[in-house]
Amino acid sequence: MSIKIRMRGRAKGGVAEVKALIKHKMESGARMNKKTGKPYPADYINVVEVLVNGTKAIDSQWSGAISANPYMGVKVKANKGDEVTLKLEDLNGQTGEHTIKV
Repeated sequence: MSIKIRMRGRAKGGVAEVKALIKHKMESGARMNKKTGKPYPADYINVVEVLVNGTKAIDSQWSGAISANPYMGVKVKANKGDEVTLKLEDLNGQTGEHTIKV
């Protein structure tokens, strides 16, 4: 199952503002299951990349401190008509990718 991403963006003056809504449970591994008394296994997005026309603009590492279904907003150097891609990967190897033209 892949990570679902909704994205939109707009370029103005050589800068693109990109907003993304990511659907993911982002389980930190610290919460306990009340029935079993054992912690829920950690499952969160740990690799986030933003590419502009195939060139990496942002490379970040996330942790379990990010909330479920995170919202992300970034500004990157891009002109109107450029492609901006968001790539994600979680601890279990699930990936998500979405590309828009700004």
